[in-house]
Amino acid sequence: MDPANLRFGTECTGAATRLADWQARWATDGFGPWAVELQDHPDAGAIGFGGLTRALVTGVPTLLLEFHFRSDFWGCGYAAEMSLAALRLAFHELKSGEVQSLLPPGNVAARKTVERLGLRLKGSVADHPGEAASLLYEINVTQFKACPPQQPEPTPFGA
Repeated sequence: MDPANLRFGTECTGAATRLADWQARWATDGFGPWAVELQDHPDAGAIGFGGLTRALVTGVPTLLLEFHFRSDFWGCGYAAEMSLAALRLAFHELKSGEVQSLLPPGNVAARKTVERLGLRLKGSVADHPGEAASLLYEINVTQFKACPPQQPEPTPFGA
């Protein structure tokens, strides 16, 4: 277990269940979460995962952007690179009107990452009983096309 990830509730548990859910999403939607590996070091295995999923946020269907990386790869820019690819998929290929992301309020680095990509804080959502409300970020197609983000600089963890 990765104690650093536990701070943000992102430790991978129930891997078999999660994998089955992702496979079902790919079969149904034609897209879903991606596993992220280093092209130059495939022996490192998956360093994280993320991408787009269809979800209900406050009862409204949306495309949800998420990312989770091993703590030893935080601050390297991989979340931003993967997220930018997901936003391009959402707006160019899937013709989505908007993309949302739910983030733990204490994860400042993740918040800075999505803000650099153009997502803006919309509010909060009490999505996990007994935990602090997640912050709801959003970007719509007009905002994305008006100022398409370039690859943002990595966000050093703790910045």
